[in-house]
Amino acid sequence: MGGIFLFGGVALLTFAAPFELTEPLVRLPRQSITSLEAAIMVAFAAWGIAIAASRRLPQWRTPLTLPWVALLAAMLLASVASPVSRVNALHMTGRLTAALGIYLLAVNSLTTQARLAAALRLAVGVGVVVGALAILEYLGLQPVVGALRAFRPGVATVGAQVRAGGPLQYPTIASMYLEIMFAFGLGLLLAEYDEARRGRAVKVAAWFAALVVIGEAITLTFTRAGLLTMATSLVLVSGIRISRRGVERGSMLIGALTVVIAALFASSRSAESMWLRFTTEGQESWYRAGIDAPPQFEMASGRVQRIALALTNAGRLPWDSTAEPPIVVSYHWLPREGDGFVAFEGERTRFPSRVEPGDTATVEVTVRAPESPGEYRLEWDLVQEGRLWFSTEPGAERTTSRVTIVGDGEGGEAPALTPPPRPTVRPGRFTLWRAALRMLAAHPLLGVGPDNFRLAYGGYAGLRSFDTRTHSNNMYLEMFAGGGIVVGAAFLWLLWRAARSFARLAGGAAADRAAALGIVAAGLAIALHAAVDSFLSFAPIYVLFSLTLGYAVASARGVEAP
Repeated sequence: MGGIFLFGGVALLTFAAPFELTEPLVRLPRQSITSLEAAIMVAFAAWGIAIAASRRLPQWRTPLTLPWVALLAAMLLASVASPVSRVNALHMTGRLTAALGIYLLAVNSLTTQARLAAALRLAVGVGVVVGALAILEYLGLQPVVGALRAFRPGVATVGAQVRAGGPLQYPTIASMYLEIMFAFGLGLLLAEYDEARRGRAVKVAAWFAALVVIGEAITLTFTRAGLLTMATSLVLVSGIRISRRGVERGSMLIGALTVVIAALFASSRSAESMWLRFTTEGQESWYRAGIDAPPQFEMASGRVQRIALALTNAGRLPWDSTAEPPIVVSYHWLPREGDGFVAFEGERTRFPSRVEPGDTATVEVTVRAPESPGEYRLEWDLVQEGRLWFSTEPGAERTTSRVTIVGDGEGGEAPALTPPPRPTVRPGRFTLWRAALRMLAAHPLLGVGPDNFRLAYGGYAGLRSFDTRTHSNNMYLEMFAGGGIVVGAAFLWLLWRAARSFARLAGGAAADRAAALGIVAAGLAIALHAAVDSFLSFAPIYVLFSLTLGYAVASARGVEAP
């Protein structure tokens, strides 16, 4: 009975992990409880019931327990000594404490091959649902897009490209989740094939289709690391399979899956979009314009006039007024001096034809003059409707004309001004990595506190304003910057012990179990993606991280036969 409660806890977390609601279930002073955190509490409560019923202490001596406890002790010390935010750092330490509990729950639950296989099948099944939601979101199915708002604010984009995320908060987090599910699925596909008997071909086909759905969803997140780790999982699993069994139908099945996913990848976006995404760090160089405008002219108050501009596409994205969303020409009215705007939203003028990067187009822009006579500045701009103004992008150059508005009277009362929009700040990975290294150099022993990089990186990156939701985009640097050498060393110890468990799966007798190869691939996916993203502060991922380590340790120790 205790084992059923334990496995029920694992199953609950597997179901709940990707579906964390945006609105907390409970709000407390300085703390809130989300739907996923509530599920974690329920899972731990079920574990407590199982312990009470069996009157047996749980197994806690595992290869990862000691380094994990050492990591928590180091994080606690760094949190108390934090010069930035002790409360936020303690919250992060609490997350990793819960992660240890989830790991031990998995280790104590998965005591048979049947349970381990069931846990992996359940995880991939939920992954298929998440992948299907991401695909439907990308296709713009409004009921799905509307329902997903319960889990994240809106649809993410890069340029004009939708980045599907399904129910996960960000596309990169969705990709990380799906990459692990894809790796698990590879092992299950081969395991199902190896057990092939009459009538099993349908199940093999079902697992193949599940991996196609998950693979397509990873592609639609438009996450470069996701594509890399998916390819790595395919290479790793097929390579180990071939080294042990030679080229046979199982490895050929993986090859066929690779071909299908490659075809889906090639057809999912235009070659132009793919090239932009894979040859630039972000979209900062996409939206650049050189504008040749008359330095000064006159207009009659309240009248419409057409002004000829020569616009050069100095960015990397074509300007197309027929695309969705379109790129068009507009302007903003400013007073003679100052930063406020008399009118920010100007008339729109479409380009007569598509303007490729490097080309120049002459456009007669429709301009409506203010009603009050006087001296003004007219700032020329381009806008991608509903997405962004070129002038707010990092590095944008402002082009203005001096305009005299003539009419009856002396102009009267000065118009009310609206403040300028905040410029967009998107520090690239190298900027964030340099900031993390500077942070570590400034606080080498205990860092600035776990998860406090996002609260303090602005000064180290030379940014006047910065988004406090931005992490270092490297899990290893995040740990060192947040906790210094003490936390960083403990984290590396934990990873080293985890790597030994994955290595046992890859090189030992366990590798003959096809499902174990999927767990190895999942571990490699986590390690690779951690080099370009920081994700342990997100509950869905630290839950999955902990479960994956639990699967690896349970499988490596040789769980009992069912």
